[in-house]
Amino acid sequence: MRITSFNVNKFCGAYGNGYYFNPKNIDFKTPIKRMIDTLLETNEDVVFLQEVTDNKFVDLEGLFPNNKYKIHSYAKLTSKSLVVAITLKNSLWKKKEEYSNFTFKNKIIDMYLDEKSIRIVSFHNTDSAIKGKVETLFSEQDDIDIFLGDFNDKEWVNELNSNTALNYRDVVTNDMITYKPGQTAIDRIFIRKGKFDNNIVFNGITETFLSDHNLISFSLNV
Repeated sequence: MRITSFNVNKFCGAYGNGYYFNPKNIDFKTPIKRMIDTLLETNEDVVFLQEVTDNKFVDLEGLFPNNKYKIHSYAKLTSKSLVVAITLKNSLWKKKEEYSNFTFKNKIIDMYLDEKSIRIVSFHNTDSAIKGKVETLFSEQDDIDIFLGDFNDKEWVNELNSNTALNYRDVVTNDMITYKPGQTAIDRIFIRKGKFDNNIVFNGITETFLSDHNLISFSLNV
């Protein structure tokens, strides 16, 4: 199976001056959709997207119609900076349902694949409440297998990597560039130690020229 994480910057490319915008009205949506098509080949593949949209001009259901795809989220698809998981319509992946009372449910998605006993949490960290929620989930070390997404905090990533009690390993390193304006690696993949040590092929960082973030992806052979 292929697992992918990508902050799509509201489908506005890499431009920004405090507010994201697309000064030449370039169509970034279509090439991103075509790229996701290549990443969703089986009913076990899943693509996690952060910062999907906060405006009425991104028709996510139009890009990924329900006759072929399934969009998994906790908030409305027009919600600000939405985090979603996208799979094929016949996917075996399902979302956990216990986030209805979480204030920032637009910023997280919790997916599981019972057939392979895999659980993945993806998120976009922009608030202390989100960070606190994820740290709580990290403490449930026997339940969640993979954390990925936009951690958005270099110091927090370093703290997680230096925490010897944490039962996760980070496949992204600080010398990689995932967020281009800052030349930093704030997009990460933490994988529970032991369970998948011999089953992961990290495909590395992909420059797509379609966002201010780069795409990260790996194959999980289970």
